[in-house]
Amino acid sequence: MWIPVKLRVFPALALAWALAGASTAAWSQAAGATTAPVNAAIAFDFVQDRQILFPITVNGRPAEAWLDSGASATVIDTAFARKLGLKLKGRVRARGVADPIGGVRLAHADLDVAHLQLNDRPVAVMDLSAVSRVVQRPVQVILGREVFDEAVVEVDFAQRTIAFQPNRGFRPPPGAPLGLVRSGDLRSFVIAIAGAPVEAVFDLGNAGGLLVDRDFAQGRGLLAGRVSTQLAVGADGARESAVTSLDRVEVAGVVLNGVPTAAVQGLASHAQANVGLAILRRYHLTIDFAGDRMWLRPDADAATQAFRKNRAGLAVTPQQGRYLRVTHVALGSPAQAAGWKVGELIRSIDGQAIDPGYPASALSRWTFGPPGQVVALTLADGSRRLLSLAEYY
Repeated sequence: MWIPVKLRVFPALALAWALAGASTAAWSQAAGATTAPVNAAIAFDFVQDRQILFPITVNGRPAEAWLDSGASATVIDTAFARKLGLKLKGRVRARGVADPIGGVRLAHADLDVAHLQLNDRPVAVMDLSAVSRVVQRPVQVILGREVFDEAVVEVDFAQRTIAFQPNRGFRPPPGAPLGLVRSGDLRSFVIAIAGAPVEAVFDLGNAGGLLVDRDFAQGRGLLAGRVSTQLAVGADGARESAVTSLDRVEVAGVVLNGVPTAAVQGLASHAQANVGLAILRRYHLTIDFAGDRMWLRPDADAATQAFRKNRAGLAVTPQQGRYLRVTHVALGSPAQAAGWKVGELIRSIDGQAIDPGYPASALSRWTFGPPGQVVALTLADGSRRLLSLAEYY
């Protein structure tokens, strides 16, 4: 029997892996003792406003963890596992959104998350270097469902804090909760798209807004408007998907318009959709997996906050600490109209040279400028091009 585990990392990675010869119950029973957490908030880093990152320890060693409610188990990078001296066990069959991932192994580790101690937990060990190259920092640990099963998790985006509260003695916040439904090994809840109810996975590991199954989207006519393309990079490599913007997406009573929506062929879940951080960051979250419920308390401006969108049509990856390599040119975008090609190298933006600090700098957000803004891009050969930003999906 196989144990399916789904992981979504950056900016959209779906990983389903299975371990032969064990049941889900056996997997759960393999977990070691848990020490109740202290109900205290710790600060997190909201990396590029796309991932929740905070300190943990693994086998007593400090590490950075990326929080992912859509991962059914914790994942540790191969290089970091080697430094920890983890003993690798059986091989794990894994696949991404579409393609298989090789070299995934089973191991056990002790995790300490803000005094929540998860001892001798089964973890997947795999190469996360492709994700690290995109975010330009080491990705050591993807912290999955275990922490949500063991504690009530509260995420305060306004204060950039996260707290892990004991399940026993938990006092619910004011207001009625939303029900969580078990969707395979994940949790989903009901949203509405154009007035119709849709089951959607609750996914703090999805850096985008909304993911929908492509067949479902086509059947509902969700791709009838302007459709472009985007590149998602994960452990299974790069994958192009269709992207559009949807109006009348209702989440926890708030109607959102202009929601960036990627249509993925064969979405790796039992639900038709997946709600990510571009939406969830508009709410104060209290997540109680054990009680199959959560509270989404919207910010005052939740409905009017503009969604961040790429208005250039270029996807770029830092290279050699001084260039940006074009990895994708979006269909129907200003970049495509201007003749940009994959593989071209950019050395400066509006006269500012690319340097190793680019990924964490304000300069890295140049593609999200307002429509009509003109950006001057200097290529590696010294030639200069002007690119006018525009809405194209």
